[in-house]
Amino acid sequence: MKKSLIAVAVAGLFAAPVAMAEVTLSGAINLGIEIAKSSSSTVLGVPIANGLTKTLLNRNYSHVDLESVDDIGGGNKVIFHYQLIASPQSTGVDNTNRNSFLGVAGSWGAFKMGTNENVYERMMYTADPLDGALGPGGNLMILGTPGLGTAFDTGQGGCSPTNSGAGCIGFYRRTDQTIWYESPNFNGFAFEVDYTLSAFKSSPIGGSSFDPKILSVGGKFQPEGAPFYVDLSYEKHEDLFALNALNLSGVPATSSSDTGIQVGGGYMIGDLGLHVRYEQLKYKSDGTSALDTNELKRTAYWFGVKYNLPSGYVGGEIGIAQNWKINITGVGSGTANDTGAKMFGIGYFHNLSKQSQLQFIYARTDNADLATYTQAGAPNGGLPGSDHQVFHVGIKHTY
Repeated sequence: MKKSLIAVAVAGLFAAPVAMAEVTLSGAINLGIEIAKSSSSTVLGVPIANGLTKTLLNRNYSHVDLESVDDIGGGNKVIFHYQLIASPQSTGVDNTNRNSFLGVAGSWGAFKMGTNENVYERMMYTADPLDGALGPGGNLMILGTPGLGTAFDTGQGGCSPTNSGAGCIGFYRRTDQTIWYESPNFNGFAFEVDYTLSAFKSSPIGGSSFDPKILSVGGKFQPEGAPFYVDLSYEKHEDLFALNALNLSGVPATSSSDTGIQVGGGYMIGDLGLHVRYEQLKYKSDGTSALDTNELKRTAYWFGVKYNLPSGYVGGEIGIAQNWKINITGVGSGTANDTGAKMFGIGYFHNLSKQSQLQFIYARTDNADLATYTQAGAPNGGLPGSDHQVFHVGIKHTY
């Protein structure tokens, strides 16, 4: 439920009367107690880390939203939205800006500028039955990533070719410096195009320039009243140098081009919702050194189910990531065995009222010996072969 903030006191500070647009406040606080457990990690028989269990408070997708709409005539409106991260469990400094924009909307669609979780991610996010995918058990633990300890990425600022051992990996990500267009609904079909500007472009002396940019395009067909939907999306990352996370030679690549494509669909049978998704990620770097990985491909499948109950709903999902297919400079290509993983999640969401919900979620990620997929809150997330389990009991309050 949104509540109006009346700005009468502020307006009174001005000498002349000033017309002020109404501002709305909304959001959600989602906080719970988690028990997170990771098994030990071993590479070629050498222990990397012991098993570990910890307890923590997880805020999941807690946020505060400010929004304003100004009617400028002709069916057009100026729209403003600012979303802040809410961290009731932490005193640490956080990235306070989440999805925020200023734009114009009308019957022709909407043009927006700001920070955005792009359409490629949102196709996965909206299909997920475990409270929007951000918490434990969500599909971001398998989709949008080849593992490497990454379940969600933000921004493009650290995507430098000299950022050895890091790399900007995730297709489940939020981008900065973004402009995008959202189409109107054409008899059940709508699409979106997102593009990041070259604000992080560099021109070094005596080295290669790089220009981290992202293009995200997606469309969804869901006729009004129909029990089904299908969607298709594509995203391309230029100079995000994801393979830096694998290549430890210390010699940076000259450029990179990473792509993701996914197709999904769902069908409602009464109170039962079924969802399926296929994704292929491709990472490629140019100018790599001998024995460095210059190409990686990863295929994944995901299945979700949701059943509505009078008291709330039950959700579950399974994600399967296949082994990598890689090419190593100076060596050749092949399958990287034991780099796949499986993820399972299940949850019950009990409605206490129209605004408050009690949540129970269990999730597990089983990694092959060299796989590095993680789970929300996992102590050993990203370590080879470590399996992860998380149990979450929490409350979600919306306003």
